[in-house]
Amino acid sequence: MTLWLIFIALTLIIFFSGKNLVKYGDILAEKLQLGKTVVGIVFVASITSLPELITGISAVTFANSPDIAAGDVFGSCMFNLLILALLDGFFRDTPLTTKVHHGLTLSAAFGIILITLSLLTIFLGNKIPVLGWISGGSFIIIFVYLLAVWIITRYEKKLISKTVKEVAFLYQEISLRETVFKYGINAVIIILSSTFLPKVSKDIAHLYGFTETSFGTLFVALSTSLPEIAVSIAAVKMNMITISVANLLGSNIFNIFILAVDDFFYTKGSIFEHMDYNNLWSGGIAVLMTATVILGLIYRAERKRLRLAYESIALIMIYFTGIIIIFRL
Repeated sequence: MTLWLIFIALTLIIFFSGKNLVKYGDILAEKLQLGKTVVGIVFVASITSLPELITGISAVTFANSPDIAAGDVFGSCMFNLLILALLDGFFRDTPLTTKVHHGLTLSAAFGIILITLSLLTIFLGNKIPVLGWISGGSFIIIFVYLLAVWIITRYEKKLISKTVKEVAFLYQEISLRETVFKYGINAVIIILSSTFLPKVSKDIAHLYGFTETSFGTLFVALSTSLPEIAVSIAAVKMNMITISVANLLGSNIFNIFILAVDDFFYTKGSIFEHMDYNNLWSGGIAVLMTATVILGLIYRAERKRLRLAYESIALIMIYFTGIIIIFRL
């Protein structure tokens, strides 16, 4: 019972601090004139994925659990796409995917590429050359991630420059010094909370007979995805729908980058060699869900007959079917 209370407390801390971190990250981006589009695709996405980053590093060092790290990353990718489906319920008339531009297909496509690369690295294991203890696959993932950021940023800057002008300069009354201070405070809180989260999660998994992969995929992923929930709902309510969707798709790209970063901290060999093959299921489900999002972005139905669009219903069904399969494994 005590472990669950600690887990819930850490989860709540991450949620509220993550929400503040996103807010002050957005203000910081404005002060530095980075533009709202870049914020949604890259900057906010990396901020909301900070718990996954810290949790992953902690999982492979403090908790010595590569499967918690992998389960968290792939589970977060799945959960982010579930959030996308649930956000569709905010709109009665047309699907969420029709309210954003085709350019976000680019982000989704890079998500599939990066997830697939990570799954291949897990599957091939020790067949991939290593540099020291770091898999060659990690260097490929990092290169593709940086390439994705460069291409997406250039494309989005051109495509929605009008949106950037409309939402700029909302925080003139807040100084840069105050912004940096409050941003740093919330970042430290998240770092400290996320450091202890995987160890508590591992203890709960062993206590109740869960595998570390399944517990990481569901419970840890849910906890570390709370900032994505907070910023996505806030963005939709502010009618910043593109930023909301871009944040979720961008977070998935950053999540795979996190796996490569974790490999640098796991010094017992390549982290991918020590991951259970069951992680291939959660990664594969994330790929299937991302492909479903791409179908919605391309097809762009004019109206929806139900409260949720067909692609949103499909995302929910795939997610929960996947969770059942992972737990049965």
